[in-house]
Amino acid sequence: MAIYSLRLDETGTDGDSQHTVVAGAVATAPQWGRLEATWGNLLRRTGAKAFHWKEFNSAGDPVFGAWSNLKRSRFKEAQEKIINRNTIFRASVGVEHAVHAEIKDRMKGITGFASESDYSLCLRYLMFSTCEQLVKIDPDCRLEILVEDGPYARGAEATFKRVSAMTGRWKPAKHAHRLIGFSAAPKGVTHSLEAADYIAGEENARLKAGTSPERGTQTLSVLLSKPLLEMWYEGMMREREARRAYRVRVPTENKCIDPSDA
Repeated sequence: MAIYSLRLDETGTDGDSQHTVVAGAVATAPQWGRLEATWGNLLRRTGAKAFHWKEFNSAGDPVFGAWSNLKRSRFKEAQEKIINRNTIFRASVGVEHAVHAEIKDRMKGITGFASESDYSLCLRYLMFSTCEQLVKIDPDCRLEILVEDGPYARGAEATFKRVSAMTGRWKPAKHAHRLIGFSAAPKGVTHSLEAADYIAGEENARLKAGTSPERGTQTLSVLLSKPLLEMWYEGMMREREARRAYRVRVPTENKCIDPSDA
């Protein structure tokens, strides 16, 4: 059994963006160790103490804003190479604020429906889709999650605990047993989370521009469109109803089964 680590960051939660995006990459511990070293070397060579996508793309930033276009381009190329060489694949899930709000408003009051924030929805779907991709590589895989400590870390941990405690074979419980750990690292300590910040920023910019993921990158990229959101929520509602029905039939059992097995 191999353990993989999904390092994540979020963007678009400040209200200035059309989308919320949760994104990062999957790798083994040795791969992340190599990324930490090479990313740190890149920062030292270029005179940057840390990387943040927002500051990198701000003309007024005291460090990155003074760089020439050539230096910025070469720095970005180096980032891409480091991520490509030291991760298995990138993973990203985004949702348009207005679309999600419309779905939640329309489904409000329906029995079994429970709405969640844009961030929580993206994280929940990302954990499921990442496991779906990983089992193609390693059928016995297990996954740990690392995020940056901050305003959304506590909510992320709560979402992780809810999903990892689920049982059954429907979305999103299908891979719950693979989720084995969650942690948050202080800001500025882990270069792998700077790489996740880069991936999230680039994905959000790509969604805004309406372009496709770059060729040559191993990327799992999902935009939760209206039809996909409807199917996702309806599937969750069916699972909740199946659990409720099972508990009524067997009140002494503190577990539930996949209704397709009943």
